[in-house]
Amino acid sequence: MSLDRKLDILGVGMTLVGLLVLLSMVSSTQSTFSGGLMAALRAGLGWGSYTLPVGLLLVGGWLVLRNFERIPQVSLERFLGITLLSLNGLALMHFFLFAETRQEAFAYAEQGAGGGYLGALLLAGLQAALGKGGAAIALLAWLLIALALTLDVSIVDLFRWTGRLSTWARGLMGKLPLHRTSREQTSPPAPPFFNPAVSHPVEWPPATRAPDALDEATPLPTYAPMPTSQVRWSLPEIEQILEVGQALEHDEAVDQHRARVIEETLASFGAPARVVDIQRGPTITQFGVEPDFIESRGGRMRVRVGKIAALADDLALALAARTIRIQAPVPGKGYVGIEVPNEEISLVVLRDVIESEAFKRAKPPLRFALGQDVAGRAVVADLAAMPHLLIAGTTGSGKSVCVNSLICCLLLHNTPNDLRLIMVDPKRVELTNYNGIPHLLAPVVVELERVVGALQWVTREMDQRYHKLAQAGTRNIAEYNAWLIERGERRLPHLVVVIDELADLMMLAPDDTERTLTRLAQLARATGIHLVIATQRHSVDVVTVLSKANFQARIAFAVASGVDSRVILDQPGAERLLGRGDMLFQAPDAAAPIRLQGAFVSDAEIQRIVGYWQSFTRPPILLAEGQASGMDALPPGAQLKQMPLWEEMSAAQKTDPLLDEAIDLARRQGRASVSMLQRRFRIGYTRAARLVETMEALGIVGPPIPGTGAREILDYGPAAPPADEQ
Repeated sequence: MSLDRKLDILGVGMTLVGLLVLLSMVSSTQSTFSGGLMAALRAGLGWGSYTLPVGLLLVGGWLVLRNFERIPQVSLERFLGITLLSLNGLALMHFFLFAETRQEAFAYAEQGAGGGYLGALLLAGLQAALGKGGAAIALLAWLLIALALTLDVSIVDLFRWTGRLSTWARGLMGKLPLHRTSREQTSPPAPPFFNPAVSHPVEWPPATRAPDALDEATPLPTYAPMPTSQVRWSLPEIEQILEVGQALEHDEAVDQHRARVIEETLASFGAPARVVDIQRGPTITQFGVEPDFIESRGGRMRVRVGKIAALADDLALALAARTIRIQAPVPGKGYVGIEVPNEEISLVVLRDVIESEAFKRAKPPLRFALGQDVAGRAVVADLAAMPHLLIAGTTGSGKSVCVNSLICCLLLHNTPNDLRLIMVDPKRVELTNYNGIPHLLAPVVVELERVVGALQWVTREMDQRYHKLAQAGTRNIAEYNAWLIERGERRLPHLVVVIDELADLMMLAPDDTERTLTRLAQLARATGIHLVIATQRHSVDVVTVLSKANFQARIAFAVASGVDSRVILDQPGAERLLGRGDMLFQAPDAAAPIRLQGAFVSDAEIQRIVGYWQSFTRPPILLAEGQASGMDALPPGAQLKQMPLWEEMSAAQKTDPLLDEAIDLARRQGRASVSMLQRRFRIGYTRAARLVETMEALGIVGPPIPGTGAREILDYGPAAPPADEQ
């Protein structure tokens, strides 16, 4: 019989028993069996007997209408909490009868009132030991402990519901017509929000007017949230966000059989060796092979390590494995590691790595969970110590999951006061889910034309931080934050820049992108700015030598060839990975990369993390168009639209310093074009095109001439046109 059939039968049975007990309680005619059963229940449980059929109906209906594939496991603590809560309810029922003597309390129980004989016994024992007042206090403490165990929350979290309940009650009272009318009559009007860009203030809430009465010159309102410095942040609970993984059982006999096959295969090819260690991980099993001795003309000599490494394909054939990677030798060990894929891959969830001892021992704020190694041990890394990370791999190898896992770890352990993020997602599908969290300095950048401007802003932010460090006489952000805390000021947050696809940026503006990233990678560490760059196109024109030299920490997922592996890690090995999170992690201080199974985070867990941080967002303030809002986050429910993020990206916010020189050059040349400005001023295409568009908006140049792209000068100003045009 299948599990679904068993659950259906159990649910129907519990529902039937609950209905029969409930009908027996309310029916006036009862049989001898049902009458005796009801009398015993009423005498033993009192009023609590009515909760028994209700509980049977609820559990039975839940089993029939279930949406799970296996029976949920109830922990011992939660089961104990439910039992204590039930007994506490019976004792409280009898307590509120206010019986004067013990005989009177048991008389109530005999009549089926209160908590029955069970509630009377519990209450009598408490009153005999502590008295009436002490019994009341003990019942209250008993109730709090039972609720904490049942709901799996702390005692402090139990009282947080009171604040939410009062807020909900005030909101409900505010919706009542009588209460709302009296409040509107007594409360003073809200002060207007003054906008310097217009001559009249913008009212909040806005006055309701007919559509035809709107003035066309009135600026349209936009929304901006409250500053994040006014919010008191709290980190999310790991248990409420992440899910627990399931461990797979493995057969030791299979590993022993594989070890014998490895020894026999190596001996048949003239490279005898012994398996001295077996390390089983979530994805692969590493067999530690110690080279043996062979007889030669010069005597006994040990088998060369290179000879064992050359037999990788022969071992894969003998073991019927898809691919085998040989690590010759294992760093710090006296044997060669032969990594054989497991028949069943165990999923490494993010929560298991976060709750490991390795993660708990790591104290840096920018620590994140990488995954588990070949022995099943959790591996944790610190982004601040890297200080930048390069992630590369083919499509579907687990690169995006690794980026999401890193971001989720940072969001679970850092508030917006300690960490700010800038995300670039040209594909518009991976990082856009994080829009709206208060950690973001601006919405996720999805337009490639704005990425270079965003990186240039990060460069200027780095320079400003260096000026602050110099003024304070400190060398890095840790010393500077300690200096700020002594002065009673807010800490300077770390800034992490996440770029999901580097290849698109290198195709658009290779020189500007490489120059900016290289400068940031060389200098940004001391200021608390870190780069996380991912790419699925691992060629030398994308992962250049200049930029790769400053990214000592690298993660390589499955690639197609050994050449791609050398581009990422400077050595082969990634071409033999299995995909789906199987990776090689090169730490900055490690001699060789280590093989890991990356931590997995689901879309539902990401949505819970994003929803938690979005719940802190304050109600929006209505601003007039053109006013700088000082945006730190997005309000909930607001439509997200990619807008100019920094001053160099919008001519309306700040005039380009080259605009006057560009106008003078165009007037002297008698024409204007984007390519001309690029050559003369040595600037990128985006900035040159913006200068030409600004001159067109000012009426200095006309539209582009078809076929050439040049523009005619319409306004020469005080200067005369060139001689050839007079």
